[in-house]
Amino acid sequence: MERRGAAAGGDVCMCQTVFPAHANQRGELSAGQLLKWMDATACLAAEKHAGVSCVTASMDDIQFEEAARVGQIITIKAKVNRAFKTSMEVGIKVTVQDVLTNVEKIVSVAYATYVAKPVGAGKIELEPVKLLSREDHLEHSLAIERRRIRLGYEQVFQNLMQESNKEGDYCDSFEEEDAVSTDLTHVQSIELVQPPHANHHGNTFGGQIMAWMETVASISASRLCRSYPILKSVNMFKFWGPSVVGDRLVFNAIVNNTFQNSVEVGVRVEAYNCEEWIKNQARHINSAFLIFNTVNDKGELLPFPRIKPTTKDDMRRYHGAIARRRIRLARKCMLSAKEDKPSDSWERSNQAYVSYSNIAALTHLAAKPGWEITSTLDDIKIWTHEEGDVLSFKVEMQVKIPSHLAFSLLSDFTLRQQWDKHFLTCEVLQAVNEDEKIYYITSPPMTGRKPRDFVILVSQRQPCKQSEPYIVAAKSVTLTSVPPSPEYCRSKILCAGFQIYTDSNSSCTVCYFNQVTSGVMPYLAANLTGSSKSIEDTALECIKFLELKDSKY
Repeated sequence: MERRGAAAGGDVCMCQTVFPAHANQRGELSAGQLLKWMDATACLAAEKHAGVSCVTASMDDIQFEEAARVGQIITIKAKVNRAFKTSMEVGIKVTVQDVLTNVEKIVSVAYATYVAKPVGAGKIELEPVKLLSREDHLEHSLAIERRRIRLGYEQVFQNLMQESNKEGDYCDSFEEEDAVSTDLTHVQSIELVQPPHANHHGNTFGGQIMAWMETVASISASRLCRSYPILKSVNMFKFWGPSVVGDRLVFNAIVNNTFQNSVEVGVRVEAYNCEEWIKNQARHINSAFLIFNTVNDKGELLPFPRIKPTTKDDMRRYHGAIARRRIRLARKCMLSAKEDKPSDSWERSNQAYVSYSNIAALTHLAAKPGWEITSTLDDIKIWTHEEGDVLSFKVEMQVKIPSHLAFSLLSDFTLRQQWDKHFLTCEVLQAVNEDEKIYYITSPPMTGRKPRDFVILVSQRQPCKQSEPYIVAAKSVTLTSVPPSPEYCRSKILCAGFQIYTDSNSSCTVCYFNQVTSGVMPYLAANLTGSSKSIEDTALECIKFLELKDSKY
């Protein structure tokens, strides 16, 4: 197996002026054209790293935050975040700049997966991406989490559909007077793949297929709104198979459901070569779900009429759209983790995204520049970090214990009472999977107050390679089955946890992080002023606990 890869991850920047030929009837850059540019730029970045031709495997959910108008400049930056064996995650950032005001705005941030496609029967194993900056390290760490979400997406969707069946969500009647039959929104289009639509190996550009899908979906949505719909997001493009020059591509689009001010359109793409065309033997190569809205002359959102499913297949798509919307809303909450405001609601639709935000928040906190040492005591260092009105602290401990054993002990919060006096009781509420557990914790009262209690999610991750840390992340979540009790003061953990680095076969560095809340502030303040050694004392107890456990193994 040949190993291929550039010394550093592919990094490509493309700038384009938006001309009238690129624009829609509103004078704004066509979403289809933008998707073509995004795919082309990301593919160049993937090929720069791989050193061979690459094809689009999938593109994650895409949100369009801003529109670009004729005369403005679009800048698309693409960079390989992480290389797996034969595939790569490429991060894409799109901005628009007004030439007259020089104001720049973010249009979209997206992630795509590309697969190296060598010539002949040989296989290629991609070289790891060389990480040159703090941002490179951060995105590299989070890429593995985003991959977990991609791989688990279908299971989450199926779980929501089963939940819908159990709850009896299926409506027997759609008798609203303005309800429109889904049949009236069906649109079919056929495209012949020609050389300009394909790369130098004859494979159809993924971006070209996306652009054609956007066109047919837009026509389908317009049948409902009687105006020009605006594409706001795409629910994951996934390519199931290739198409080549000479193929006939058949696009079928239909409205699946409407949600007051938005509409979801499903598009299925099938490919035929000449022989398959005659025999009517289709190859399903792509499906995607596109979300549109529409506005009036004042830019105000307009409502969509309700739709009326007429067949079992229509009904399946109708409820599938509801499930996908729940996942999209969960994803939006997850993205707020970058703003230190992660969602804390734990529901079936957002479990993967809350877990991601848990790991992402800790990874972002640990990677922030500007940490300052405030205390040093033997094998313990205490660091603080200030950013606006947000204060965080880090406790760094040198421990004579293998890193994998420290990880095993620190990830089990039921053992925390043995070394942390701030834990009175701790019980497992849910063992979600082998990497996620939800705990109920009680803590001693602060002066003159009730005892505190917490419901927290603990997410644990083992490293993919030796230079990466073990991660144990913790954050508060809301469970409807565990409401606040009058006996306790329900408290929150915004972001906390451990990163454990391997130093040798018998030692490691354990770093504990905590984004300070009102409940933690008194302890930190006392430590900073020298009136208390509570944090150092807890760290010493943690080290003793770990090293004592090691001696028993």
